[in-house]
Amino acid sequence: MKRSITVCLAAILAGISSANADLIIDDSQGLALDVTSWVGEGENTSYFVVDFEATGGTSYAFGYQWSGTETVLDMINSLSAETVFEAEMTSFGDFGTFIDNFSFMSESGDPDNYWAHSLATPTGSGIIDWTAAGGGVESEFLSDGLISGWYNGFNEDFSVINPSLPLIQVPAPAGLSVIGLVLIGSRRRRVR
Repeated sequence: MKRSITVCLAAILAGISSANADLIIDDSQGLALDVTSWVGEGENTSYFVVDFEATGGTSYAFGYQWSGTETVLDMINSLSAETVFEAEMTSFGDFGTFIDNFSFMSESGDPDNYWAHSLATPTGSGIIDWTAAGGGVESEFLSDGLISGWYNGFNEDFSVINPSLPLIQVPAPAGLSVIGLVLIGSRRRRVR
């Protein structure tokens, strides 16, 4: 019985470490960003979310670790180099570089629709305060915890449509403490 308790506790702790690696979106609901893939190295982390809902698909999140000064373009280039994620871009000189289309695995956007770019840095409260990006991807600098969010299309007034975030339910740390105490308590009763 000791082995099964140890295995169960190890599985719970493994779940904690992987869940904590993702960005907590709503602490009270136990919701975190469901990150599909990680690239890069460094002490800072930003996230890239691409929402294919406009073409019948789903949203994907990617984690990007970096040091120094990096831009959204640097993050996109790293994702394209290290995963099956693809980005098609056009440079408009002084106006900046803009996205023509994204694709990931079997998902692809509509290149006839422009991609809306939103930025946010969640606080864990469940409320995401999105702002529209102000320029090309090479002019948007990354900050620790930033989400660069993309949606394939705009509202009728040309305002951005914020992406849907892929979320995963993570166990609350307090709940895991109770589970651990119950497992330890049940072991002690059986030993006596």
